Amino acid sequence: MSSYPPRDDRLRHLIAQEINPHVASWKLSFFIADGIITSRAVRSELKRIAEDHAAGQPSGDRNCEHCWNAQLATPDKEPRA
Repeated sequence: MSSYPPRDDRLRHLIAQEINPHVASWKLSFFIADGIITSRAVRSELKRIAEDHAAGQPSGDRNCEHCWNAQLATPDKEPRA
């Protein structure tokens, strides 16, 4: 049984799905997604965030709600989930 998106290309497909409503064609959204995921800067940032998460540290990235809330938390308050 096949699943979508395919496990070996999941990130590209998920990004393309998010782009698709804003462009004229699926081919264009897939082309843009390919450029994003093959970017060295993007890959490096994804790796940094993953390594921080694996080490149990907040990445500080505002796009990760848990990490951003942890960064904004004061010592007397629990971070918002």
